[in-house]
Amino acid sequence: MTPGEVLWAHHAALVAIPAFVPAIVVVAVVLHIARKDRRDEAEERELIERAFRPDDDAPDETDDDRRDR
Repeated sequence: MTPGEVLWAHHAALVAIPAFVPAIVVVAVVLHIARKDRRDEAEERELIERAFRPDDDAPDETDDDRRDR
């Protein structure tokens, strides 16, 4: 290389770019699916917890109520 030359890009770097783009896309898709799955799982867990949570407004059953049945 002579003193006036400027190296803009190496041929190997230009050849490697098409190899990295699909890998980056695959990683992005996997991360998106994992994030969505975690979010859906958290929503499902919250729904189940709300379904089994006792109502605070409901009257408590007493011994007399149980005997009357």
